[in-house]
Amino acid sequence: MKAIINIVITILVLIGLSFALTYLTHTKFIDYSFLIGMIASLIIWASNSKGGFSSRHMDMTIQGTTGIRMEGQKFEFKPNIAFFTTIAYTIITFVAMLYHYRSYL
Repeated sequence: MKAIINIVITILVLIGLSFALTYLTHTKFIDYSFLIGMIASLIIWASNSKGGFSSRHMDMTIQGTTGIRMEGQKFEFKPNIAFFTTIAYTIITFVAMLYHYRSYL
């Protein structure tokens, strides 16, 4: 039940962001929905991973400032239900965008 609630909330947020952006720019929903899905997927990926570029940069900054050697972290990513939902939303909106703009291809 908790997973279904997370999926519904994630989809509502993605659709809400897409509608807000289309309202502000006076464009079609399909124009920004794929972009919103990609950005949301990247944000969730970056916030749920550890040991990546930003962690290594912070370790080097601390080491350079204090002289204390920081132990490196192994890169690790644990995807959650919101990540899978944003990936599914991105794929669906990409297919819908291709279908909508098929005459341009």
